[in-house]
Amino acid sequence: MAIKEKLGKVLIVAGSADAMMNYQMQLSAYTTETALNAEAATDLLDDLEPDIIIIDEKLPSVSGIDLTQWIRTDQAAPHYYSILIVAQGKNRDLNDLLKQSAADAACLYEHTKADLAMRVDLLMKLKKSNDKANALAIKLSHTKETIRDLEDQDSITRLYNLSYINTRLEKEFRHSERFQVALSFMIVSIESFHNLTHSKGPAFAIKVLQQIGNDLIHLTRADDIVGRSWGGDFYIVLPETKSEGSENLKNRMIAQIQEQTYGLDGDKIKLDFNFGISTFAGEAKPNYGVREILLEAEDALKSNIILKASHKMIKIAN
Repeated sequence: MAIKEKLGKVLIVAGSADAMMNYQMQLSAYTTETALNAEAATDLLDDLEPDIIIIDEKLPSVSGIDLTQWIRTDQAAPHYYSILIVAQGKNRDLNDLLKQSAADAACLYEHTKADLAMRVDLLMKLKKSNDKANALAIKLSHTKETIRDLEDQDSITRLYNLSYINTRLEKEFRHSERFQVALSFMIVSIESFHNLTHSKGPAFAIKVLQQIGNDLIHLTRADDIVGRSWGGDFYIVLPETKSEGSENLKNRMIAQIQEQTYGLDGDKIKLDFNFGISTFAGEAKPNYGVREILLEAEDALKSNIILKASHKMIKIAN
């Protein structure tokens, strides 16, 4: 004959051996643990993690009301959803007992033989419903976080998108201005990316963007914010970074990514890159903000492109 599975775990905190035997007889369908006082009960809570706790109002030393209040208010203890407090005395006001103790339910001891099992069954159903609701709430919270993350990501590279970069740049600028620390901003641009897309196709271009994005993540610090703007341009916000630090980063990038090959398996090429950097020293300037940081980096990028083009023309001429 198969052993019937227990319906749940119940901790019984009874003021007498007779009461404890009575409760256990009514709750044979449950796994039960017992304690004769509040101190023994608190020792069992973390190990047992009961679904329901039955507490006698009258206990030696610490009362059942005090024990229930402690379980409900102690931040270190898990929240046990269902607590049933058993009152002594025929004329006991159960509503008043519930308010004092913060228990979920209350009953008179003289009624336990008749309806204790039914009350525990109802509390178990309530707990399971609450557990499902909490699980759904946690799942919904995680889903919302995932959606927010996706809203901030570039769909191709999974780096931050332009909207997020602008928001973070604004935030980092305010931080830099407030604490008078340097802030640098860098543009890394794949040279002739438009021509590459047309000559090699979109699949090749997408692979290139993903590979370069991964390299930029590995070359930057954890606090740096790396994103993709549009086309073959990447934006990098460098908090608390002076011009020397951003130049050193640019040199490391040149040494690594310009020596790498990018593309599809069996079809990889070397690429050229252009850089534009701007640095805000942290000292407040009139009419200077994020827009000016972006424009300075774009101007530096254009100057880099023009300078490289001039060097190529000189080489051709020679």
